[in-house]
Amino acid sequence: MSTPVPILMYHRISSSKCPVPAAHPEEAPYAVDLEEFRWQIDHMFSSGYRGMALGQVLDDLVSGGRVGGKEVVLTFDDGNRSDYEHVLPVLAERGFRATFFITGDRIGKPDGLEKSMIHHLSESGMEIGSHGMTHRFLSLLDEAEQEAECKDSMELLRRITGTDVRFFSLPGGRQAHATIPLLKSLSYEAVCTSKLGYNPPGVNPFALKRIPITRSTNRRKFRGILRRTRYILLPLYVRAMTLEGFRAVLGEKGYRGVRSLLAGK
Repeated sequence: MSTPVPILMYHRISSSKCPVPAAHPEEAPYAVDLEEFRWQIDHMFSSGYRGMALGQVLDDLVSGGRVGGKEVVLTFDDGNRSDYEHVLPVLAERGFRATFFITGDRIGKPDGLEKSMIHHLSESGMEIGSHGMTHRFLSLLDEAEQEAECKDSMELLRRITGTDVRFFSLPGGRQAHATIPLLKSLSYEAVCTSKLGYNPPGVNPFALKRIPITRSTNRRKFRGILRRTRYILLPLYVRAMTLEGFRAVLGEKGYRGVRSLLAGK
């Protein structure tokens, strides 16, 4: 019998080697400490869970085929240097895989990935997906700008890895009316959103939900997420609904300010 699949959403793994940039302190609530990340992966391994890339489970998940309950999809957004310095060695040690959604203009930046690192991630069995070229919210762009964000990033990553770029992660979780048809026309096969929840058999591959793992995700919560203990997500659902309400009333700029205040709570 198939069970809902959690897709975990990470951003940065922080350490003295890969600290949160001083210029972007707002990223701190989404940064998981390296030692805590090690514990999470070790706990998954010792408990029989399998850290997987999206492509490993997508066909069975969408078709309603057998998914055994121990599959956990690991995703990492933005393309931070910690993906290579920390995530790759920790996952490789346990034989886990993951999907890395990389923002094009972060490549080659001091805190971003070098092209050689992205190529090595791919060669090591990790899956490379797109997170747009500039991380601009697609909901704020016209159709031509959206196409440039989605197409240019796909082509750039394809040149670097020599493989097809099949999956897209929405920057900020935002999309416009034309976004999904556009992504389909570009031959993307699935889209990860920032909507909270698990993914049941037969899920729409262009509306995949994820569960954020952040600095405030304690070990009890992490265990509950893996066990599909739905009440463990209740505070996150309340927070998400609150933020959506603020965005509807205040608009994008006001929403960003409120979200920054509530980050990690």
